[in-house]
Amino acid sequence: MKLFYSLALITLLISCKENKEIAAKANPASQKTNSNSDDAISQSIPKEFESEIRPNEKLKLQQVYTDVAEYMGFNEGGDYSYVEIKKNNKIISLTSNLMGDERPDYTMGDIYEFKWNIDSVFIAGDGERRDFTEWFISAKKVKDGSVSLFRKKHPKPMKYNWSGENAYSTEFKDYLYTQVEYYLANSKSELVKADLEDPNINLVYSIEERAFKGRSYIVLGVAKEFENRTSIMQWLYIDNETRILYEYDLPNEKLVEFK
Repeated sequence: MKLFYSLALITLLISCKENKEIAAKANPASQKTNSNSDDAISQSIPKEFESEIRPNEKLKLQQVYTDVAEYMGFNEGGDYSYVEIKKNNKIISLTSNLMGDERPDYTMGDIYEFKWNIDSVFIAGDGERRDFTEWFISAKKVKDGSVSLFRKKHPKPMKYNWSGENAYSTEFKDYLYTQVEYYLANSKSELVKADLEDPNINLVYSIEERAFKGRSYIVLGVAKEFENRTSIMQWLYIDNETRILYEYDLPNEKLVEFK
């Protein structure tokens, strides 16, 4: 009796095996589903990449690169944050996951040796579409930049005021302060440079909002203060959307991007 059951079981197993082999032959693609999926993902990744940091070079995925550049700021918001650098007279945003207390304590305008690479990023609101971009890894300061040198020459803090109807966060006011510092430290205006020759100058600026040719701007009236009076040195406009900084060209009534 036991022998009968054993023979029956062997016959059943052989039958199942043969059925599976027949099904596999009828649908051979089913055996390659995972392999084809992996191949598709691999084929969707470019072999070479480009970046304005190294405009004449073909870059590799996840390879670490080192470049000396000027630190321009940190932008936190959304799914990612961004370390902004200036290289080849262009501002490039290095994507990062730094948030809150992890944000870098760098001085705008200082020169750093940045380590970065090309890696994946997922575009929110676009079906989590995968893309590739420059990622920040680390940075080491190389030398003082224009703002650090400006602070050494003019250690006296600037004063500022704004309309009572506008409420600005501490972070935004700090951002505007660094923009004014950066402008003064790098201005090519002969009037501004002449005024800054005085290390004891009292610097002040006003904050307001204006529309200019259909766009919204934060407007900063940078001035020197003496005997309880102020004299405007330069009007600065910051685009509320792009955050691009402009000098106001009063004689020609136009905005000139500050670079």
